[in-house]
Amino acid sequence: MPSITVAALKQQIVAGRLAPLYVIVGDDVRLADGLVEAIEGTVDEADRPFAVERMYAMESGGAPIDIAASARMLPMLGNRRIVTVLRAERLLKPKRATKADAGDIVDEPSSDDSESVGDLTPLEDYVNGPVDSTTVVFVASEVDRSRRFTKKLLERAQVAELAGFIRKDDRNRGVYDRGAAGRQAEAILQAEGRTIDAAGLSALVDAAGDDINKLRDDIGKLVLFAGARTRLTAEDVDAVTSGDGVVDDWGIVNAIGNGDAARALVEVGRRIDRGDSAHAIVGQLRWWVSNRLVEGAPERAKPAVHALLRTDLALKSSGGEERVLLERLVVELTGKRLPPGRGWSGPR
Repeated sequence: MPSITVAALKQQIVAGRLAPLYVIVGDDVRLADGLVEAIEGTVDEADRPFAVERMYAMESGGAPIDIAASARMLPMLGNRRIVTVLRAERLLKPKRATKADAGDIVDEPSSDDSESVGDLTPLEDYVNGPVDSTTVVFVASEVDRSRRFTKKLLERAQVAELAGFIRKDDRNRGVYDRGAAGRQAEAILQAEGRTIDAAGLSALVDAAGDDINKLRDDIGKLVLFAGARTRLTAEDVDAVTSGDGVVDDWGIVNAIGNGDAARALVEVGRRIDRGDSAHAIVGQLRWWVSNRLVEGAPERAKPAVHALLRTDLALKSSGGEERVLLERLVVELTGKRLPPGRGWSGPR
């Protein structure tokens, strides 16, 4: 299995020397997203509508034959096509029904890949002889190395494993490595041009637990909250990670109206975690700007409207992760506390 480090993959991307096949596997979703965007970014922006395609494995248009057909297409413009196969664990570690428990779906290795994913022959043929002008990127949370197609792909692709801070013990069990979590946090902060005190780093790691994606989310909030400050503290961490109580439907706008960016970020996280629609949240913020901000701080209304429109467009065009877009928006909308009795933002 020709493995590749994240650093080496980034070097290939910067140099524009892409391999025909990549497998990005692991639970570090934010890092995987960033790598995919960077790979797709090697194609000129004007050519991307014709040369970049994202597919979801085993969904409509994402069967093995569809993936192979897309990969074999020659670029209409430019000299390279990028085909990204998301949720590729459905191909590389599919689940299949067993008769052990009626109605249950369990994960069971099998050499007969066609049992759960249909005919893999077109995709196997493609992996055996990929097209030089296409780069296919399989993004999977996990893979089953005992399956015939998975083994073949891993033998021929460059494989980047994004393990987060879970390491394997002597029995091949996943074990949380707190030291690795701390080093990961410091590295992410350093890339953002930030440092953090020891107490803050400890609090940040504790808040994330064994979830690398929560760690990245919390660091993103910290960076937005701190603004131009480069030295972060435990107080900053507490401000953006504390509080898991009942979700207040008006919590975001109340926090913005009070000039409390940290609280607004926490409330965004609660709403998203509850499953609220990002578009509904933007709609609520649009109402607040039109009906309350205009009264309490009219000089802030115009840039607020621009921020709302930009975020709405990004959400509709899949221009970024919803949580991140909303977090940036609420930080932009937050200013000084509105005058008492004006700019009221909802029931308390």
